[in-house]
Amino acid sequence: RIFQDLGTAPPEKVYVIGNTIKFRTGDLTCLKTNMPIKMLITNTKVRRNTKALVVGVSERTMRHPTAMASVFTAVDSISNELATIIQSPVSDDLAITEKEEKLGVLMEMNQGLLQCMGVSHASIESVLRSTLKYKLSSNLTGAGGGGCVLTLLPTLLSGTVVDQLMVELETFGFQCFVAGIGGKGVEVSFNAPFLIITRGNSLTS
Repeated sequence: RIFQDLGTAPPEKVYVIGNTIKFRTGDLTCLKTNMPIKMLITNTKVRRNTKALVVGVSERTMRHPTAMASVFTAVDSISNELATIIQSPVSDDLAITEKEEKLGVLMEMNQGLLQCMGVSHASIESVLRSTLKYKLSSNLTGAGGGGCVLTLLPTLLSGTVVDQLMVELETFGFQCFVAGIGGKGVEVSFNAPFLIITRGNSLTS
């Protein structure tokens, strides 16, 4: 099931290419992830009006052009740094932990910048408050204004903590999923008794 709108990279391209995609208008790049990344996806079930959100950001940019230009530049810098981190080689579990800490900080910074743009929502803030209690980093997805929130789940994080967090979030009426980031794209296998087509971690026969 697709929860992501088309404000970012078209989901079908991610399904086909796999791994991690770096996307900006007119430019889609496949990144090779050199570390395991696990995320908790929280669907707030709040439908967002992408057009209204884009208009709101545009109006804010016209009123405060210099400040908003700095915000956009900072977001671009965070995206580039994140891409560099996930593609750099890792030698051991300690290196993975250090990278996860850096990713968490970048996610928090990016979320703060998105709040500056005015694209957060009360439901998103509820998710952030819950994940913060467990010292986990979260970031809204897509255009904001509802939709889904990503929460980084460090490799050494206890499964019990994840379960507790999911139960707490579900009390708000949210829907939670745990997903690995950077999986394979579409694959076709002819060795099975029937045709198998896989999309990342999902299976279709």
